[in-house]
Amino acid sequence: MALSFNKDFRLPENQYNKGNFKKSGICVHHTVGSTAESTFHWWNGNSDKVGTAYIIDRDGTLLEVFDPESWAWQFGLKWNNPDRFAFERRFIGIELASEGGLKEKDGKFYCFDRISPRTEKPEDEVFDAGENYRGHRYFDRYEPEQMETLTELINHLCDRFDIPRKMLAKPTEYYGQEIKNFKGIIGHVNVRKDKTDPAPIPELWETLKNKCHLSVEGAELETGSVERPVPAKMSTDKIDDLFNHNVEELNKMHVPAGSMVKGLIMELERKNRNTYIKLRDAEPDGHICFYDFVEGDKELLKKVGLALGFKQVTPTKLEVHNA
Repeated sequence: MALSFNKDFRLPENQYNKGNFKKSGICVHHTVGSTAESTFHWWNGNSDKVGTAYIIDRDGTLLEVFDPESWAWQFGLKWNNPDRFAFERRFIGIELASEGGLKEKDGKFYCFDRISPRTEKPEDEVFDAGENYRGHRYFDRYEPEQMETLTELINHLCDRFDIPRKMLAKPTEYYGQEIKNFKGIIGHVNVRKDKTDPAPIPELWETLKNKCHLSVEGAELETGSVERPVPAKMSTDKIDDLFNHNVEELNKMHVPAGSMVKGLIMELERKNRNTYIKLRDAEPDGHICFYDFVEGDKELLKKVGLALGFKQVTPTKLEVHNA
């Protein structure tokens, strides 16, 4: 797809910091608003010079509100001034028009924390994170058109500004000032504990990783990617019994889904991880199974599961996409 830059909405020069600043990073945000245009009007007239160079509307329309060589405040950091200014200046911000975190009540979902027919979201537009993520379990899904524009824009900006095609090993976690020198693609959540943008949707980072050819290598990522060796406690006989039990549950599932769960189990049990789960209540020819944690590192379950592309990993349930 050829990118089309809509420049009909431009912030006045006194509402951002104009100049030719060296760029080495891109940050993905979402607006917590209705449309890209409404976000622009919210920024327009703001004397605090807050904004991002780009806003991507729900239909994929790309608004460039100021030249990406310039900058505006996008992070709201409380770092010391030299670090804070340097970080803001070198990152290009991209906002996805989205309601962000949603509220659930009686099986229905609402945006902006308001229970009203006007704020209700259709269920098929809702992402369930499976557990609370910084105050929300449910989020507005990004539209396919937005994702297409986002990947094309990131590819364009990486080429134009020679930005390294790298991402963080744990793209939904907080790193803070540990990544003040990181060069590549990040999310707002990586530098602010109180933010939820972009939403913790595994497909977002998997898509960016694949379509923008992002790597997670580099010394600057070691803090986020090192795993602690977990000593094995189970005897060989118990491991064999557990394996036979899990095979019976896997055989109940839809074959490709069962293969994904098997892959997860193998990743959890490999050397140094020594993490074991016991499957139960697998849906016959389905994409969901439940499990009990046996031993090892509980944090690995969600980390590895989402990295493998699972739709949902909760403390008791594994869900694979239907496709």
